Amino acid sequence: MAVAVPTLAIGIGAATALYAVARVSLAGLPDVPAMSRVGRIYAANPGLGVERGRVSLGEFDQALSKASSFEAIGAYADEDALVGIGPAARPAVAGYASPAFFAAMGVLPAAGRVFAPADLTGPPVVVVSDALWKREFADGRLADAKLRVDSVDRTVIGVMPPTFEYGFVDVAASLWIPLEHASRSMPAIVNVFARLRDGVEWPAAERELTGMTHGQGPWTFRAISLAKDTRGRAVVVYVSTLGPACLVLILACLNVACLLLARGIGRDRELTVRRALGATRFRLMGLLLVESLILAIFSGAIGAALAAWLVHGAAPALAAVQPRGAAALAGVRLLPVAMAASTIACLLFGMVPALRLSTREVTASLNGVPGVRRTHVAGYGARDVIVFTEIAAAVGLAVWTAMVWTLASQLHGQTLTFAADHVVAMRAPDATVVRVAARVAAVPGVAASAISSGMIGGGRPERIETGDGSPLVFSRVPVGDRFFETLALPMLHGRAFDAAETNARAAVAVLSESAARRLAPGGDAVGRRLQTSTHGDLTVIGVCRDPIDAGALAAIDAGAGEMYVPYEPSMTSREAVVLARVPGDARLALDAIAAAAQVPPGSPPARPVVLSDNFAERAAVTAAPATLALKILGPFAVLALLLAASGVFAVISQSVSQRTREFSIRLAIGATRPGVLRLVLVREGKLIAAAAATGFVFTMMATLALFEQLATLASILPSFWVGALLLSAGVAAVSVMCATYRITRLEPAAVLRRL
Repeated sequence: MAVAVPTLAIGIGAATALYAVARVSLAGLPDVPAMSRVGRIYAANPGLGVERGRVSLGEFDQALSKASSFEAIGAYADEDALVGIGPAARPAVAGYASPAFFAAMGVLPAAGRVFAPADLTGPPVVVVSDALWKREFADGRLADAKLRVDSVDRTVIGVMPPTFEYGFVDVAASLWIPLEHASRSMPAIVNVFARLRDGVEWPAAERELTGMTHGQGPWTFRAISLAKDTRGRAVVVYVSTLGPACLVLILACLNVACLLLARGIGRDRELTVRRALGATRFRLMGLLLVESLILAIFSGAIGAALAAWLVHGAAPALAAVQPRGAAALAGVRLLPVAMAASTIACLLFGMVPALRLSTREVTASLNGVPGVRRTHVAGYGARDVIVFTEIAAAVGLAVWTAMVWTLASQLHGQTLTFAADHVVAMRAPDATVVRVAARVAAVPGVAASAISSGMIGGGRPERIETGDGSPLVFSRVPVGDRFFETLALPMLHGRAFDAAETNARAAVAVLSESAARRLAPGGDAVGRRLQTSTHGDLTVIGVCRDPIDAGALAAIDAGAGEMYVPYEPSMTSREAVVLARVPGDARLALDAIAAAAQVPPGSPPARPVVLSDNFAERAAVTAAPATLALKILGPFAVLALLLAASGVFAVISQSVSQRTREFSIRLAIGATRPGVLRLVLVREGKLIAAAAATGFVFTMMATLALFEQLATLASILPSFWVGALLLSAGVAAVSVMCATYRITRLEPAAVLRRL
């Protein structure tokens, strides 16, 4: 019982805690009016395998906003902002929305109004969330409300209802600003939401969206209704949370069942003696019933306490991720189901010894005659199949967790190959970026300044035809002529652009080292001609060092490799990035650079950042999904391994209990303890090894089919193989040693005297 109680308690507690996570996550499902008529529009490129690509603000303005299939189509993006004045300013998430965004979502303000076309050119305005209104204005009047956002005073014109929070579809701002009044730090990439016109269905809208970009290259648009999108996301949440919850609970119940069976076999003689002395079958069943109920209640109480502790500890983080789901933590409805399942398992398998006894003769049992054997295959029975399944499932979950951990560690381990702590970066409007770069270059302490279309690692995919039927995909990055000098990024072959080539928009390109290796043996691709999907033929004039050391990720081509081309304003989406190299402490120059970047004077202040800090933040965001999955999967992979170990312990204990008489006779006639122990280890070792291999191979094959790069990344790292092998073998070895410990302490004379 020392093993059965914690096993069942862990199963109940873990399953209940996972159910709480699922309820919190699903509390963020949007309740958009007529949601089946509302959808999101993505950029798509079938040739590149892109189904849900980013939409630029320029693409929205030029094409999507004119789509006739929709009664309202709006753009939305969010960015961190500061609300308030001076030291009292608080961070908040600001949403930049076009006037049609709220109409597309079909939500009316609780007070005031939303944006109108006149607000695009009028005084700065803002719409706030219900929570922000209560926090900043309490019982104030809307007519008098003013709010400073990023040093700009704005008039509050409306308050949204408390339910306007759709984090499940990436709409979770605290305030909204008209898109055209956004600060220069606003992302140039937007989410597009659209509401269908009456009488129009999604297939017809898809055809119109496809026709918009017909003949304009391989990029097109596709629409997905929110109902379909959220349904798919809900399925992922259910599978990733309730699936493991049920698996953990079932494994716990099965393990307890096996432990109770083993215990019942050990009590076979005791129950037989009770029966011989006059105890009825129903009395014995009642005795076992009480014992099983005590086990279920005791384990359930510990499991409930464990679940409450886990949920209480996770509540702040869960509420921060999904505020609307905080109330879901108050009631955990899986607990009664979990306790009912554990009680049934205890009752059914706890009374099995009495049922076994009812089919046997008392005299035969007292004489040590073994019971009727069940059907076995290759020496293994049904309980062995259960343990086989447990081990395979646990090893599979552990291997999958190890692969996710490998991916997360590699993403976090990416580093910049140049002195990024001496480079300052800031966003600037495309119309003024050249003047901003010139003014920044004149700031004392700035050694060089350049222009780029985006931050490091932020290029757009470009298809390259190689002529052999196997096209490549590079990340296209438009840059100015002093880009490589500003970053101090060395040229390995050839040369960089000069000012004449940049001004003339020459058909030339510089490749990063990894891109050049993919294109030409040895990496020297100077002189090669590139046939691009959108910019015609380009000639490679140089190869530079990779700006990012991707580690093992480079071996699986997770980074496409950069293709640098001369900067052209029309190639960007209304904004660009100015880079400045500062030989000294770059942070000391931030204020001077920000002041120089105010073009024209009086425009919203720029936000220069040290490039190394920006890269670290972006790397954390990129690795966030893998890190979150790891945090969820990790503890439950450990639990699954512990439950599998419990299952191994249970089945081997049961086997040892059944064969105690046999082992005692073997020892009495001269067999050694190591020899007897070997009999058990050979049989159980084959079962454990086969189960572990099955779980490992199945998981690797499934991952290879669904996530080829993830499986490849894990397989090329020795640490993955060593860690998976040691973890699985170590857990199995400990459980086997604990289960076979009785053999080393077995006294043949004492056992034989009891027969």
